Amino acid sequence: MKEKLHYIHLVLLIYLIQSGVALFTLPNVLAYDFGTNGWIAVLLVSLLVSLNILLIGGVYKLGNGKSLFIILENGLPRLLLYPVYIFLILLWSLLACIVGKQYINLYQIICFHTTPVAILKLTYDVLVYLLLIKGLYNIAKASTIIFSITIFLALLFTTQFHGIELARFTPFLFKEGNDWLHGMIDTYIAFLGFELSLLFIPYINKESRFIKAMLVGNLITTFIYTYTCFVIFGYFGHAYLRELLFPLMNLLSTIHFPFLERLENLLYGLFLFKVLITSVMYYWAATEAAKRIFKRTDEKLLSFLIIAITYFISLVPGTLDQISEWLSFLSKIEITIAIGLPAAAILLLMIQKGGKKYSDVQKR
Repeated sequence: MKEKLHYIHLVLLIYLIQSGVALFTLPNVLAYDFGTNGWIAVLLVSLLVSLNILLIGGVYKLGNGKSLFIILENGLPRLLLYPVYIFLILLWSLLACIVGKQYINLYQIICFHTTPVAILKLTYDVLVYLLLIKGLYNIAKASTIIFSITIFLALLFTTQFHGIELARFTPFLFKEGNDWLHGMIDTYIAFLGFELSLLFIPYINKESRFIKAMLVGNLITTFIYTYTCFVIFGYFGHAYLRELLFPLMNLLSTIHFPFLERLENLLYGLFLFKVLITSVMYYWAATEAAKRIFKRTDEKLLSFLIIAITYFISLVPGTLDQISEWLSFLSKIEITIAIGLPAAAILLLMIQKGGKKYSDVQKR
């Protein structure tokens, strides 16, 4: 019997999948698109994400713990099913790949100026593969350790409270913003990762408290995002934030301890663990979809091939601007998957239940 995911594992896994490099640019997005007090938009978008999570919870309740893939296979013809699986494999593996590439490019700029990005990315992918082949339960246990390592980053911001000025918040809400809709989409992208919980259903039981765990995980992400953006808005002000591409990096560079120099390099290095979990989980999702097509192929081999192929694809976008364009495009597609996939699963379940009731009536 397979071990089931514990409640706390689910909570921390959801948080770690969601949070990552997006936090480095989020304050800039909020200041540019929402304007004054843009940090409040995080709370509004979090409510939308919570509704999306409840939609996923609906799949769990209606399906009585049935796997998403079984729901799709019972409701769709094979001619349509395989293209859907191939699309999901491509999308999830590319997201895993480009998320890692964005982090590696930034890290190379900060710490390893002379080391080729291709070498750093290869090293990163080896780490991803070694964790991926351990399976979901061990990944979840690793997430607990990673959470305990990285959560203290939020505590470091308390050292910068002296630089916060209330006047920088202004009494106005969402003034001087450029595009609310664009801002809502980009902020929603920062929360992505929760949708992979659709694939957790076969790995949970009643003690996992699936829906509550997802909501609490999202609540932790919301708190970290809101708290961080609040501090950054108070420290820099919305007007200056519009000019900073990576405000969090700028804030980290202001943190100093007498016994340690270039602390921001160490702090940014700790984000590796959070980004690693995000990449691993998207690769895990891609592997799960691939297993439905290549049923006789070894799971570790599938994971290796997916990571290897996407590694070479990751060499195509070279600059940070190109990587951001790729990631934005893929993430917008993923938003439609996050909403559309559970909605489609619920529709298929309702059709299947309706057909079963009709069949029972006919038998009588």
